[in-house]
Amino acid sequence: MSDYSSQTVASLKEVLKSRGLAVDGKKADLVQRLTEHDAQNGSEKSATGDHEATKPEEELKEEDVADEAAAEPAQESTAVEGEEQKEKKPEKKVLTPEERKKLAVELLQKKIKRAEKFGDEAAAEASRKDLARIEKFGVEAGTAVAREIGLEDRSLSDSIKINKKRSPYKKGFRNRNKKMNGGK
Repeated sequence: MSDYSSQTVASLKEVLKSRGLAVDGKKADLVQRLTEHDAQNGSEKSATGDHEATKPEEELKEEDVADEAAAEPAQESTAVEGEEQKEKKPEKKVLTPEERKKLAVELLQKKIKRAEKFGDEAAAEASRKDLARIEKFGVEAGTAVAREIGLEDRSLSDSIKINKKRSPYKKGFRNRNKKMNGGK
């Protein structure tokens, strides 16, 4: 007699089918039906019955293992994909100086064409000067052109400015606290 309570309902139903018993009901009913059948036919089918019963169980266990093995890689792959997506977001592509220069030149040429199209000669001339400087020296970090092509992260510099505004070392910071604490 084997421990039926540790088996799955599907494996219990297979054992019941192989023994010609009813397969309907809850797991407790299935286990009870199998144990009663073993108790009644224990001495007659002990050698053949247990062997026949374990054969489908082993096949089912192998199928269960195969199903679980198929399910686990799918779960792992989704977890890996989620981690890869998280890693991709913070990473920024580091541009070489030539790539930065190329982006800036393209941007400034577009600006020049647009300014000429709408008759804004002052903006066109300023863009031509910027273009000449970039072609000669390249793109420097912190310039307006660098911000426009996306080389500088403005969110970091904005947060620093906010923190400077709330600095405790600014004039009048202590006075506000003294007023709130009753002048002490």
